[in-house]
Amino acid sequence: MIHRLLNVTLTEWKLFVTDPAAVLLLVVAGILYAFYYPTPYMNQTVTRIPAAIVDLDHSAKSRELTRMASATQQIELKSVYNDILEAEQAMAREEIFGFIVVPENMEKDMLSKKPVTLNIFTHGAYVMLHGSIGTAFSTCALTLGAVSKVKAIALSKKVPSAKAMAMRDPMPLSIQTMFNNTGSYSNYVVPSVLVVILQQSLVIGICIMGGARGHRRFRKDSRYSSVENEDMPYRYFGRALAYFLHYCCFILFYHFVIYNIFDFPRRGELLPMMVFAIVFLTSVINFGMCLSQVFLRRESSMQLFLNLSIPILFLANFSWPTYLMPKWMVWLSYILPSTFAVPAWLSIEQMGADIYDVAPKLYLLALQSVFYLILALILTHLRDKSSFKTGDM
Repeated sequence: MIHRLLNVTLTEWKLFVTDPAAVLLLVVAGILYAFYYPTPYMNQTVTRIPAAIVDLDHSAKSRELTRMASATQQIELKSVYNDILEAEQAMAREEIFGFIVVPENMEKDMLSKKPVTLNIFTHGAYVMLHGSIGTAFSTCALTLGAVSKVKAIALSKKVPSAKAMAMRDPMPLSIQTMFNNTGSYSNYVVPSVLVVILQQSLVIGICIMGGARGHRRFRKDSRYSSVENEDMPYRYFGRALAYFLHYCCFILFYHFVIYNIFDFPRRGELLPMMVFAIVFLTSVINFGMCLSQVFLRRESSMQLFLNLSIPILFLANFSWPTYLMPKWMVWLSYILPSTFAVPAWLSIEQMGADIYDVAPKLYLLALQSVFYLILALILTHLRDKSSFKTGDM
C-alpha cells in the first residue's frame, strides 16, 4: 500500500518538474515572487519626501521651525517660499508633495500667548506620502510650541527646565507600536501576500497538471501507465502528497530565508509553523484538487485565477477591516483558504502566537480541508466514470 502511494507521489513530482507550465507555477513562481514582491520595499519606511515651507513671518521662530523640518528623516525640505501660490504650483507639478504655512506675526502671537494656527497641505493622492509629511510637520510644530511654552514657564516661575516640562505636560504620552516597530509598509503587506502567492501558485499548478484521468490524456508518454490508471484513492492521495511535500519546502524557505533577507519580524516557533503548514496546505491542496475536476482544459484555470488574484488578495481581509466589508463579501471570502490562513500566519510569524492562540483559524481551515476533500473525492469518482477527450496538448 505504501509502495503504491509513494510510487504515485514520485511519478507526480517527476511530471510537474518536467512540465514547463507546471515548473513555472509550482517552482519558479513561488521563488520569483518571494524576491520580486518585497524588493521595492527594501527601505521599509517612507523617507526624504520632497516638501516645502511657506514662511510669511520671516522671524527667528519661523527659521527655527525650518531648521527642525530640515532635520527630520521623513521629509527633505526643497524650498522656502514667500507665497502660498508658489507652493501650490510646485505641488501641482509634483516637485513637492506637501508644505506647511507659517502665518504672519507667528512669533509675535506666541510671545503674546495668543493661539497660532499653522496649516499643513499635503498631496492626498499619495496616502503614504500624505501621512508621513503630516506627521513630520505636526511633530515640528508641536515641538516648537512645547519648547516656547517650557521656556515661558521656566522664566516666569523661575524653575528648572525639567520641572517646567513637567508643569507643561504633567501626563506625557508614550506610544509603542507592537509587532511592527518601524511602522514599515513591507512588514505589513508582504507577509500576507506571501500566503496568497502560495495559495494561488499551488491551486493553478494543480489545475495545470489536470484532475481526472480524462484531463491528463495529453500526456502521451504516461496516459496508459499503471500510475495514471491506479485506483482512485492511491491516485488522489499520492498526488496530494507530492504537492504537500513540495510546498512544505516553500514554507520553510519563506520562514528561514525570505524573512531573514528582507528583515521581516519573525517571532514564530517551529512547532506552530508545522501545524499551520499541515492544515493550510491540506486545505489548499484539496481546494485545488476539487477545482481540477472542473476545468476541461489546463489553461482555463490559469486564465481564471490570474484574473482573480486581486479580488482574492482583497478578500484575505488584511487590506481592509472585515467589519467594514459588505456581508456578502465576507461570506464569499469563507470559500478561500487564504481568508483564515493569512491572519493565522501573521499571528504566528509576527506576533509569536502559539497553537492555542490561532486554534480558531486552524479549526476553520481544517473544516475547509475536510469539506473540499469529500467534494474532490466525489467529483473525482464521477469524472473517472465519464469519457471525454481534450486532445493532445
